[in-house]
Amino acid sequence: VGDGVDLQGGKGEIVGFLGPKGAGKTTVMNIVTGLGISESGEVRLLGVKDGFRRPDVRRRQGGMQQTPRQDHEMTAREYLGLVADLYGVSDAAKGIDEVLDRVALREAADRPLSAFSRGMQQRACLARSLLHRPEFLILDEPTLGLDPNGVSEMRRIFRDLRDDGVTLLFSSHQLDEMERICDSVIFLRSGKVVAAGRPADILPSLDETGSLQLELFEPVAGHVNKIRSLNVVRGVSERDVHTLSIQPELPEGVSKREARGVLAKAISGLGLTVLSVTDARASLEDLFLKLTGDGGVPNRN
Repeated sequence: VGDGVDLQGGKGEIVGFLGPKGAGKTTVMNIVTGLGISESGEVRLLGVKDGFRRPDVRRRQGGMQQTPRQDHEMTAREYLGLVADLYGVSDAAKGIDEVLDRVALREAADRPLSAFSRGMQQRACLARSLLHRPEFLILDEPTLGLDPNGVSEMRRIFRDLRDDGVTLLFSSHQLDEMERICDSVIFLRSGKVVAAGRPADILPSLDETGSLQLELFEPVAGHVNKIRSLNVVRGVSERDVHTLSIQPELPEGVSKREARGVLAKAISGLGLTVLSVTDARASLEDLFLKLTGDGGVPNRN
């Protein structure tokens, strides 16, 4: 796609699309879906040059935007019926029932969309995108604003689609979720792909700092500055509610095992309960920081 952006995903694969604000992710997605224009390079959709211009190729892809746009006075079934008419879906009644089952909305099909929770509205939007049975699906922040149950349900649906051979391009700033669900990732910066591959292949190469992961019984919020002030600590960053990534400040030649013991003792001395100290595992957040070189880290929650 375009100049220097080559997006590839195997059949039945979830591909994460990463990059800082202004990297060009939205531009690329708009070009692929025919909503934008490429000023240079060659655009191939599903292997077809300028496929976004051909209705037969566009019908093989689907998309789900960040904010669902629906007539909330309609029921889910009416909404999908309208979409089926627009796409010319054959045997629409059967197709609607199938996608309602797939997104777990069959029992709510005859309720107005205005009565749906945010998660249910997102699933109705996804059902619309699946109605014409696309081979390639573009998802823009599909889990944004959902509670944990809603995120878990979406994750299940995406994995089921992958297992059925659908390729998904998943753009999000929720790095934990992308790391959990994506088979491969593509990192875009200034309109160029600067890293691509499976997280298991990319992330180990980032673990060059000797960082340790510390789990506390107490929530880490409010204790980070105290831990950072210890003379055996060079750097600290929050991983989640109870977990920190710590770069130790210890004499050269100290083993990881010894470092874990020194850190556990020092932090326990602050009155905190250390549950574990382990070797830190590089994450997509580490990749983001390395490739952007700034502190504009997307949400991890």
